[in-house]
Amino acid sequence: MSTDLWYYLGITPAGALAVLISTVTVYFVFGAVLRLWGQRLWSSPRSLDLAVVTVLGAIVGRATMGHVPTLAGGLVALGTLAGLELVFRGLRRLPLPPLPQLPGGQRGRAVVLAVDGRVRTDSLTHYGLTMPVLWSSMRQAGISHPSQVALAVLEPNGRISVLRAGQPIHPRALMGIKGAHVVQEQLREAGHLHTAPLHPDDAGPSGGSAPVASPTQESPKE
Repeated sequence: MSTDLWYYLGITPAGALAVLISTVTVYFVFGAVLRLWGQRLWSSPRSLDLAVVTVLGAIVGRATMGHVPTLAGGLVALGTLAGLELVFRGLRRLPLPPLPQLPGGQRGRAVVLAVDGRVRTDSLTHYGLTMPVLWSSMRQAGISHPSQVALAVLEPNGRISVLRAGQPIHPRALMGIKGAHVVQEQLREAGHLHTAPLHPDDAGPSGGSAPVASPTQESPKE
């Protein structure tokens, strides 16, 4: 009885080592896949892309559990993932040099879909989006006419953010956007960019008055 129970719930030392190696390998491979194509997969409403995400999740879960999935194997995989997250969270706090850019430019950054009411159809096409999808997000933001859109952005998590016209946009709001220096000039020409000095209450969480670099200073030209 106990032997049969251990077969279904336990794991051998060799099996535990195999689960650990599989989990670490899948962690890095799946992380690379998400870094390259995650933004497009999360943003696209197409059934095929949703199916791909579902299949990827199933493959990752099955590949980390070993030949025979057991409770002990699942706990080993879960502990390994938690350990990896703790390690990389600690590394992100260290003053390490930035990683080299991936081929084809920087990935996983916010992408502009519309500026001053003008839609960038090339960005929509590249990320598998359509005008109805963009309009769905604009309606949720209370937009009833394209002229009411100052800036529409596809965020790294696949969601679409919409900033309304008539509300001055501070340069800090462009942090993390691809081509932020170009977008900043377009917003300035359209009169949407906030250029007045910051109020002391808007200086930041710490309440300090240290200047914050604009996107032009932070983001290299792409």
